[in-house]
Amino acid sequence: MTAGRGGAVRRPDIEVRLASTTFGRPLYWADSVDSTNRVVLEWAASGAPEGLTLVADYQTAGRGRRGRRWVAPPGTALLMSVLLYPERGASLLPLVTGVVLAQVLEELADLEVELKWPNDVLVRGRKVAGILAEAVTVGERVGVVVGVGVNVRVPRTLLESVSVAATSVAFETDRPPSRQDVLLALLPRWERHYRQLQRGTWSLDLWRARAPMLGRPITVVAGEGAWTGVALDVASDGALLVRRADGRVEAVYAADVTVRKPEAERMREG
Repeated sequence: MTAGRGGAVRRPDIEVRLASTTFGRPLYWADSVDSTNRVVLEWAASGAPEGLTLVADYQTAGRGRRGRRWVAPPGTALLMSVLLYPERGASLLPLVTGVVLAQVLEELADLEVELKWPNDVLVRGRKVAGILAEAVTVGERVGVVVGVGVNVRVPRTLLESVSVAATSVAFETDRPPSRQDVLLALLPRWERHYRQLQRGTWSLDLWRARAPMLGRPITVVAGEGAWTGVALDVASDGALLVRRADGRVEAVYAADVTVRKPEAERMREG
């Protein structure tokens, strides 16, 4: 370990094991921060390089979309943020990251993983990971800090106490990987997909293939209003295309989305 910044320590012992050239270089690890995204946004303003990664054992004020808190006991979740300076495709980063997380969890833990627009990674309909992308202006460049939280070994008692349907990798498999296993598999794969995105060769079909919500009725909550429709597809800029009841197709860029169960399924459960 080497001296780091803001209480975080650089981890060359992990960097040397990474099969990536940019992501995780440098890689810092902190015992506790308020939010990895907030810290990396601050570092970006000071000129941090692309690929800089911060991992924390615990977040005192972890954040999800729309100001929600991300809660996990110390050492039970992979909590990390990566700084990027994309020249194209910035709005697709949450979808790209979701695909990469799904592939890693499928391979390491033999799980069936689904994706829900815009940033949820699900197992059996329960959230196992989430993504938060935030922009930052650095001189003439626009950076994006992409935060990831993966419930690796979050205890079942805590999962049952949160307001959203959640799960953890350890709850879904008898042989869960460690947080470091997930990190070492995630960063190189993420870098490959990011490079494809920058070349214009990354395909949204990778996301569509894991998104059973497409073609399903949904409820969209944006601002103070809520409306229903059918999720049709994702557009080239990452917007969710939804057909309203009157037949109009609307591009949704920022909203909470709930997939509605078919009437027959709701009747069986009732």
